[in-house]
Amino acid sequence: MSHPKDWKPVHFANVGTDEAFIRQMLEVVELLKGTMIGGQQREEATGAMGTIMTDGLIPTFLELRSIRESQTKTLPLVEKLQLYEDFARKLWKSYKDLTQRTAKVMGFEIGFLYQEDKAFEEGLTKFRADWPTLQPGFEKFVRDNRSEWQTELRAFRNGFLEHQEGDRTNFPKFYDATFVEKLFDSVWGTIVDLLVILMSLKLPPRVHIVVNDEKIHGPWPNRFRWVVEGL
Repeated sequence: MSHPKDWKPVHFANVGTDEAFIRQMLEVVELLKGTMIGGQQREEATGAMGTIMTDGLIPTFLELRSIRESQTKTLPLVEKLQLYEDFARKLWKSYKDLTQRTAKVMGFEIGFLYQEDKAFEEGLTKFRADWPTLQPGFEKFVRDNRSEWQTELRAFRNGFLEHQEGDRTNFPKFYDATFVEKLFDSVWGTIVDLLVILMSLKLPPRVHIVVNDEKIHGPWPNRFRWVVEGL
């Protein structure tokens, strides 16, 4: 197998930093450099974050782009339905498979986030016990995700698309262009926030990652910034 430095450059996708999800995922990769995750583990975590983009969010976004374009076209019904269903499959892969894998590389087991309610609550309690410095709002954050979109997306992707439980009439919103636009933003935003929350557990003493507030911290080009106590 050749070394990455020997690979020939190729045109991967017409998606750039004008898209917010690309900018913020690249920002997360940069934040990783300030954590105590180092050496080979950092290299693997960086690669895993890149995979969230290349194998998850970018393919999902391309499906979303096709959904946008389909609004002004007359497509056969099967083709139109396939766009939405492929979107959901790739979105769930981004959030569940690729994000969970990245967390594991970073040293965190978050599989409980994707389990049924009882196992989820038990896992959440254990995660808090294992990581007592976890942000106080974490439980609300993950519970809100489940109630607002995760449970329904899981039922659509795992239940209907993969195991033919129910039928499309049970999931009308997942075939609505306006809804899937908002869903994409919710999911990639959750991925970014979750990764930053996890990284915050592996920072040097008195160092914090915060969401920049210009009224408090002043102007800053990125969403997140570093705060060092005493400076």
